[in-house]
Amino acid sequence: MDPFESIAAVMKSRRSIRAFNRTPLDLELVKRIVAVASHAPSNNNRQGWRFYLARDPEVLREMQQAVTERLAECRTESRTIEEVLPAYRQHFLHFQDAAVVIACCFVKPNRFQFKLFPMNEENRHFTGELISLSLVIQNILLLSESLNIGTLVMTAPLIAAGDIKKIMDIPPKYTIGAFICMGYFDRKPEPPSHKPLEEILEVVCKKP
Repeated sequence: MDPFESIAAVMKSRRSIRAFNRTPLDLELVKRIVAVASHAPSNNNRQGWRFYLARDPEVLREMQQAVTERLAECRTESRTIEEVLPAYRQHFLHFQDAAVVIACCFVKPNRFQFKLFPMNEENRHFTGELISLSLVIQNILLLSESLNIGTLVMTAPLIAAGDIKKIMDIPPKYTIGAFICMGYFDRKPEPPSHKPLEEILEVVCKKP
């Protein structure tokens, strides 16, 4: 198999795993994955990312409690939404059964950048720190898949981001971009549907 097909096969086989088994995950292997994944490109090569790894059951329990408490504070005037929320809340807590949870963080942009350059809803990610972090996250997912390690990227726990930063002792200068859950699994989900190329790619050219 040529290099393109080898990488493509890993990309296509990756799934989001939401049910992990109890098999421990070797810490040194996870460190190796993160070390290699961090060779991703970054804005001006700042490498403004930092990763906080949790596998202590007590830390994960505190994270679960923080998310649960924040969810309990969510209220809405809609009876329909209130009826749906209890079932939906489980999607905020998939991390609780993972062998390892990594808080993926990026350094907050300097405030002068926001004063120097005009920013709005269309270009607020202009500084590139979150995009750079996302490239490392994708590398972690693909490297893990190549080793038959399941992964799940989560942003829902960010509802308790402030609490989790305290639990994991994350310095104020960092923002949590997402969480990666990692672990072994018993069953891989069926492949989801994907939009055809013609629905996602537009070739832009000037009309003659």
